Amino acid sequence: MKEKSIEKVAVIPKLKQRKRVAAYVRVSTDKESMLHSFTAQASHYKEMISKHKDWEFVDIYADYGISGTKVNRPEFNRMMDDCRNGKIDMIITKSVSRFARNTALLLATIRELKALHIDVYFEEQNINSLSEQGELMLTLIGSIAEAEAKSMSENVRWSVTKFFKEGKVWGLHDIYGYKAVNNTYEIKEEEAYVIRLIFKLYIQDNFGFQKIANILNDQNIPSPLGFRWRFSAVRQVLNNFTYVGDLMLGKSSAPMNQRHGYKTNKGEFPMYHVLESHPAIISMDDFNKVQEIMAKKDVRFVRPKKDTSPFHGLIKCADCGRNYVRKKNEYRIYWVCSSMSNRKAANCNQTLSIREDILIDLTKETLKTTEFNEILLKKNIEKIVIHNDKTVDFVFKNKEIISLPFEFKSRSLSWTPEMKKEASKDSFKRWKK
Repeated sequence: MKEKSIEKVAVIPKLKQRKRVAAYVRVSTDKESMLHSFTAQASHYKEMISKHKDWEFVDIYADYGISGTKVNRPEFNRMMDDCRNGKIDMIITKSVSRFARNTALLLATIRELKALHIDVYFEEQNINSLSEQGELMLTLIGSIAEAEAKSMSENVRWSVTKFFKEGKVWGLHDIYGYKAVNNTYEIKEEEAYVIRLIFKLYIQDNFGFQKIANILNDQNIPSPLGFRWRFSAVRQVLNNFTYVGDLMLGKSSAPMNQRHGYKTNKGEFPMYHVLESHPAIISMDDFNKVQEIMAKKDVRFVRPKKDTSPFHGLIKCADCGRNYVRKKNEYRIYWVCSSMSNRKAANCNQTLSIREDILIDLTKETLKTTEFNEILLKKNIEKIVIHNDKTVDFVFKNKEIISLPFEFKSRSLSWTPEMKKEASKDSFKRWKK
């Protein structure tokens, strides 16, 4: 019997992988003092991570001037993408309020990171999100941070409202035509001249926004931003109520807990009209004339509502599979394959169009109704397929198919008396030519 040969195999120990660590920093404003704060925090976290031999520095993600209540934080989102892509094992941040002030956002983020086995260490509270009590503690602290943010927002809103009641502007700053001095406005004559010129060209010369912009550019007059004038900048000047010497305070408001995303105040909050708060550049009469002219032009150029049909998106071409599109002429409404309509007939052999009145009759026959019923059509029919052999397939949502042939009605029978009258007029006009 052959002896067994036993060899000792050396087992190579698996090297422990270094933990990949990143830091998240958020500064609520982009002022110079806050930028210094970011530099200090960045240095602190780089030093902290380098002291741990089993840690590997990944990156520092920093958002400037963005509230912790907001979802759209570019650097925060970049960090989360890197987490999802397996680039990070641990995140260090200063506090819960720096990470997120919205409790729902905080917990949703922590739970997603937990599912990815990524720990978040909150330095100020000394909490690890992967610990047993981590989520409970974060829920409590996150609720407190959210309440603090709400309280802060309410305090700011109260202060702003108090300023408005006193006829003062919160955060007064220069605007085109004025310089902010001691909580009021002083006229900048070189810019006031341009404002008066814009109002004159619009009222007296009846020029439009773009023509006025062209005139100002031809004279090498810089826009409020120092560039070429555009029609939008001209319109903004003509709409600026401040130029009459009054203030309208509270015209817009921001959602609670947010410093950005201002929306027009449509009566949710009080507005304050401060009379003769500063020197006027143009008269109230001229401002009102401009608004009247604008209103008349807006009415004249209102776009008509898009004509929709219950058949939109349902009618398909049997040859190329594309949608049929709705067309109108002076006498009737009809549907045609979009390939043919867009002059791409080479991609489709379908040459058949179908009148809408025929389509309505076929739909009533298919659904066994005496009147056309849009609700029944949408509820039951998945698509309507037009074949070149004058056959229409009604495909139901339960996959049942009903095929119906159709014939074009005689033109004379399908015309109403009004249509015949209009056609007669057109023929007379052509004859006179």
